[in-house]
Amino acid sequence: MGSKRIGLARVEALLENLKREINWNTSTMKSFKTSVVLSGGGATVLTAADSGATCVFDTAAASTFTLPPPELGMSFTFITAITATGDHEIIANADTFGFLGGVLIMNTTADQSNAFSAATDGENDYITMNGTTKGGIAGSMVHVAAILNTGLSTGAVKSWAVHGTLIGSGNTVTPFADA
Repeated sequence: MGSKRIGLARVEALLENLKREINWNTSTMKSFKTSVVLSGGGATVLTAADSGATCVFDTAAASTFTLPPPELGMSFTFITAITATGDHEIIANADTFGFLGGVLIMNTTADQSNAFSAATDGENDYITMNGTTKGGIAGSMVHVAAILNTGLSTGAVKSWAVHGTLIGSGNTVTPFADA
């Protein structure tokens, strides 16, 4: 069997084409990182560059994560590592970028759980976990993803689709609210 030889000029041309294709692909793709952001008991303002992050409520004290305006493709996961004694809040940037969807609150009492949904107008812009009736016991988890909400009379707006499982106690109530 004979070996095939291609000229040096042909190899260089192939490499240049490959470089152009790689540069085009990386310049047209949105790069969202996967990282961990700790709340530290304060107020954390997330940016589009944080998309894909796992955001951890890592202290019992009151903590907030404020979402950036939603861009399609962005998402965040929130986890409670330590049961809340102060409010753990996830805040949409504004009413017009509110939450759609819902969460299940599993109760620490056997055979008790409840499901709660955000307002269908997409204007609930707070999710508050208090460590008892609104969830926020260690292990609670919420995921949000940016979507285009076309079901409004005002036209299409970007919103945050939310789903999750919270762990609560007592007579559970909705964690969703307006500012």
